[in-house]
Amino acid sequence: MAFVELQQDRDAAPEVGAVFDRVREEYGFVPNILRAMAHCPDLLQAFVPFWGQVYASPAIGPRLRALAALGTAKAQECTYCVAHMSASARRAGMDEQEISAVGDSVVQARVFDPREGLILELADRLTQDPDGTTDELRKQLREVFTDAEIVNIVLAIGTYNLTSRFLKALAIDVEDIFSTPQTAPQTAPQAPPAPPQTAPQAAPSTAPPTAPE
Repeated sequence: MAFVELQQDRDAAPEVGAVFDRVREEYGFVPNILRAMAHCPDLLQAFVPFWGQVYASPAIGPRLRALAALGTAKAQECTYCVAHMSASARRAGMDEQEISAVGDSVVQARVFDPREGLILELADRLTQDPDGTTDELRKQLREVFTDAEIVNIVLAIGTYNLTSRFLKALAIDVEDIFSTPQTAPQTAPQAPPAPPQTAPQAAPSTAPPTAPE
């Protein structure tokens, strides 16, 4: 059970309800992480568009972003995150062998190419230790990624570390929709759309389309 109450629609403030309605319209349900965050409407409104833009930024494609996200989730051993990020990885085209390989350095070396392997190594090191990014790893990243790609990858890993810690600290449970493989959605809303333009502090909508990449 979550450490804080997960706000239900009937209890939500109008500005929170607007976010919930848009998320539900896009994805079919409201993630528990947003129901917990709804206790601070101002933070929810500021965070959601940022979160969505990190996920939708064109600097890296959906597959590399999915690797950064799932690698972080597994390094954090965050059950909620792994459920959501695995669904997002499937949407990005990753198969079950690849999803299972993430988190196992030996198998990763066989399944992923060196460029993808660097993202997984960075996700693991940065998650385990904020100072874990060595000069050697930076050199390797520089050889295969642009500045924009590196910034997007690091921001993605950092953002998913933030959400993982939030979820674990508050003991937020995975939604029932993820309870069985047969019912788990293929497009988990790890990047919900930005709230309506009338909401205070909301940036112009940069939300991804119906299925976040």
